[in-house]
Amino acid sequence: MSRYYWSAARMAQAIAAKEISAVEALDLCLERIERFDGELNAVCYRLDERARNRAREVDRATARGEHWGPLHGVPMTVKEAYDVVGAPTTWGFPEHTKNFPTDDASVVQRLERAGAVVFGKTNVPPALMDWQSANPIYGRTVNPWNPERTPGGSSGGSAVALAVGYTFLEAGSDIGGSLRNPAHFCGVCAHKPTYGIVPTAGHAVVAKVVPSDISVCGPMARTADDLVTGLEVMIGVEGPATTAWRLELPAARHTSLAGFRIAVVLDSAVCAVADDVKQAIANIADQCEAAGAHLDRDAVLPVDDEEAHRLYIQLLRAVAAAGLSGAEFTAEQTRAASLPTDDMSYRAQVTRALAQSYRDWHHANDARVRMQRAWASFFEDYDALLIPPAPTTAWPHDPADRFDRVIKVDDSTIGYYDELFWAGLTGLVYLPSTVIPAGIASDGLPTGVQIVGPHLEDWTPLQLACQIERLVGGFIPPPGFE
Repeated sequence: MSRYYWSAARMAQAIAAKEISAVEALDLCLERIERFDGELNAVCYRLDERARNRAREVDRATARGEHWGPLHGVPMTVKEAYDVVGAPTTWGFPEHTKNFPTDDASVVQRLERAGAVVFGKTNVPPALMDWQSANPIYGRTVNPWNPERTPGGSSGGSAVALAVGYTFLEAGSDIGGSLRNPAHFCGVCAHKPTYGIVPTAGHAVVAKVVPSDISVCGPMARTADDLVTGLEVMIGVEGPATTAWRLELPAARHTSLAGFRIAVVLDSAVCAVADDVKQAIANIADQCEAAGAHLDRDAVLPVDDEEAHRLYIQLLRAVAAAGLSGAEFTAEQTRAASLPTDDMSYRAQVTRALAQSYRDWHHANDARVRMQRAWASFFEDYDALLIPPAPTTAWPHDPADRFDRVIKVDDSTIGYYDELFWAGLTGLVYLPSTVIPAGIASDGLPTGVQIVGPHLEDWTPLQLACQIERLVGGFIPPPGFE
């Protein structure tokens, strides 16, 4: 495969062996962006000078016989939401175009300590709250498989940058599928870590001390093995907790497909799934079984679908409420008070969530903990769960108000935010989830599989992802970008 599509591990090895210099590797990425990004618009801000100085430092270190870590000299981009000195952090808001941070985000620091060369930032939707990646500052990012389709969001620019060979690794984030959805839409890999194991400092448009509920930072890559490396670099304890705590995740439950107990759930009354997406996952399941895994295709989720979705919406939108001004919060309270009690539309649920009291949140959190216990029992019987990352392949760009959008699923339609179900099912209860390619659908677009693991056992779904990738193949470059 072309050097543009080497894994991050392969590139790090090549630089350490002086097969290619870090400066030459960086130039590969920058030349590729110059060639294609006028059409795709994935990289929204470049840091050429910072990156070139860093790459030269790597090359001098290599000449001295030094090795800086598993990402030695590897050029990479990060999602626009991360603070990187020399670039603005806007989250897609024009009023923040002069928000230049004085420190790198924790994740960026960890990546560079492992040897990475960060050279740019990738595009996002405003507030990171869409499965499209367009904003009034940097414009719209398109899907390299079909420019009429969205690349997903909010880590949409990140997924495109990987898919077309701009970068060798990416740092994204996820609160509502923002790592998993773009990976599925663009045919790359992503891992949503267990909540709390990756520091989130410096992943905010306005500096804050307390991490947001549900939201996580995590790696994106072209291979599952690179996801493992990315997570190994990113995880850890920071701040005062380091006095007493350390992070030591359990080893993967199995190191080969033989022995894995895998549950499969392909559909839900809350969010229908297209036949192509279900068939791709079913094919993966069949091949896992043929390789020795134990499959349960009739598995039942340990929680009620509708209740889990309602609870997720309530707690997800509580995060958004923290950013409201006093006047905005009062207005939401007024609207919530006027809603009919039987109005359970998505818009009504959002309004109530934005206006909820701490008492409401506490009761919802208590219900979440009960669901976490149900999931813990589920993973006594299974090692992993296969579910869809999203209901369909990438859909057309849609400029309509998000509340009014619909998604076509085969011969029917669902509400735009019904898709949150497949992200929220695991996000709500802090479970780790890995998405890898599962093949090409009948519409010529990539589709993926979401592999869910037990709480704090991230290495288990990642190991299964590695095994599946070796069994069925993984990343395929989009046509025209080979």
